[in-house]
Amino acid sequence: MADHENEAEVVGRALIAIVDIGSNGIRFSISSKAPHHARIMPCVFKDRIGISLFDVQLPDSASSTARRPIPEDAILEICRAMKRFKLICEDFGVPPEGVRVVATEATREAANSKEFRDAIYQKTGWHVDLLSKEDEGKCGAFGVASSFHRVSGLFMDLGGGSTQLSWISSVNGVVKMSELQVSLPYGAAALTHRLKFEDRKDVYNEIKQAYELALERINIPQHLIEEAEANGGFDLYTCGGGFRGLGHLLLSQDQGYPIQTIINGYSTNVEQVRSVVDYLVLKKEVPRINGNEKIFRVSARRQQQLPAVGLLVSAALESLPKIRTVHFSEGGVREGVLYSIYSNAIRSEDPLLTASRPYAPLLSNNYYELLKAGLPPGVVPDEVLNSVAPALCNLAFVHCSYPKELQPTAALHVATTGIIAGSHGLSHKVRALISIATCERWGCDIPPSQETFYAQLEKLVMQSDARNGERLLYWTKYCGKIMHVICGIHPGGNIRPGSLLFQVRANNSTAEVAGTTAEDPTSKYDVLVLLSPNDVKSSYSVRSRIFSLQKKIKKLNNSYSGTDKVTVNVQYSGHPEE
Repeated sequence: MADHENEAEVVGRALIAIVDIGSNGIRFSISSKAPHHARIMPCVFKDRIGISLFDVQLPDSASSTARRPIPEDAILEICRAMKRFKLICEDFGVPPEGVRVVATEATREAANSKEFRDAIYQKTGWHVDLLSKEDEGKCGAFGVASSFHRVSGLFMDLGGGSTQLSWISSVNGVVKMSELQVSLPYGAAALTHRLKFEDRKDVYNEIKQAYELALERINIPQHLIEEAEANGGFDLYTCGGGFRGLGHLLLSQDQGYPIQTIINGYSTNVEQVRSVVDYLVLKKEVPRINGNEKIFRVSARRQQQLPAVGLLVSAALESLPKIRTVHFSEGGVREGVLYSIYSNAIRSEDPLLTASRPYAPLLSNNYYELLKAGLPPGVVPDEVLNSVAPALCNLAFVHCSYPKELQPTAALHVATTGIIAGSHGLSHKVRALISIATCERWGCDIPPSQETFYAQLEKLVMQSDARNGERLLYWTKYCGKIMHVICGIHPGGNIRPGSLLFQVRANNSTAEVAGTTAEDPTSKYDVLVLLSPNDVKSSYSVRSRIFSLQKKIKKLNNSYSGTDKVTVNVQYSGHPEE
């Protein structure tokens, strides 16, 4: 009994509970901050109560501008939810000092803010941390930074009562942002209320002018401006319920998009966003999807706010510098609070590697080293070489217990509905790449319905990265096909030396590629698969898999327009096999 209590105490120390008292609802969560998986922010409990503190404070009439105090019944209901959550925290073993309650704009501006916060303290013993406008903006920025491996561009947070504007950069765990977080009174709920009584054109022009002034105040660094000029525009990173609703609307309009259930990490070009917000502004209503008024994961209340969101985004895009891509994030106050307390070492982790690490086989690094031996040095995109490839090695045997006919299909969904689907910080592009890689690792023998899904993932990558998408797909598939051979010879998680070797040569040179690819990055490459004639691991049962690699790579080359291609040859018993 004592041992179990000690175990619970150890687990409890790694848990942190956060209550986010927002404008549109109150969110409760318990998350693990254990270092081995803190980067992907695993939650053990989530809940939400849909009490809008903004709505309950709306004036009694159109002629009044004074907010009403938070009603007693709303305070009572929130306190009951808080007491329930306190019991849940005790059940999970969250220590008293591991609970943080934060409140944003709707609580900050309430006429009876102190009475409301005092009521919570009296019922729970928890102090409410009232975030300033600047701190609220910083929390949102950290939340966005947690949602991607790297971030560089402009940042907008659209809540119920206000919206924030800043610039943001997150590289190697170091998060930088504007010293001044500009907060504007144009939240989704606030605008929806104003548009009932005011002229839309006047409000539009007011927002546009406010963003022009805000842009001057945030002082965008020169290096971000130069980066935007080189890339054809800024990347805009967004969070908050208003943007999540807009993101789900965009997803619902693209029925062929393969990842409909995850908003975090979704990216689309600014033209697509403009098209939707223009419709919202002109029609003052939400477009129907196949005749259906309901939008997946968007509440009726949030849906009513979308025309106001469209007006805000339309005005903002007119005022901001040229935007290239809009990224949608799940990160909010909860994620921002967590991410801000992590060390740079944890924040710098690649979330794909953190998510896949628990499933790594014995000596997984040996698999990675063997795989790298078959990759031309200096040619493979960093995103594949340093992220997708090692994650693929970690996930190489996750589906080994599945029936043979199910393995490639299950692997194809590993990051969309499979074992790492819930990991925070993965972009949709990364989810597509690792899904394709693991499917190829299992031979990619999938039924027609899954071929359609596979093609949709390919399209997603191409749309996410117009410049490098084709290269990313080529080398991702190549890695998967090579791993199909490696894992066939070494299925037990242990690689014995001498069983299988790769040798890479530039086919315009007799010298090995090492040291030459940087001078000629457009060369084609020969990869020799060297098999030991006396190794029983490369016996007849796996030889067909090895020799079929030649045909698969040849087919892959035929569909690739790049010049950094690979030709595979198998050498067995000292002689090339035809």
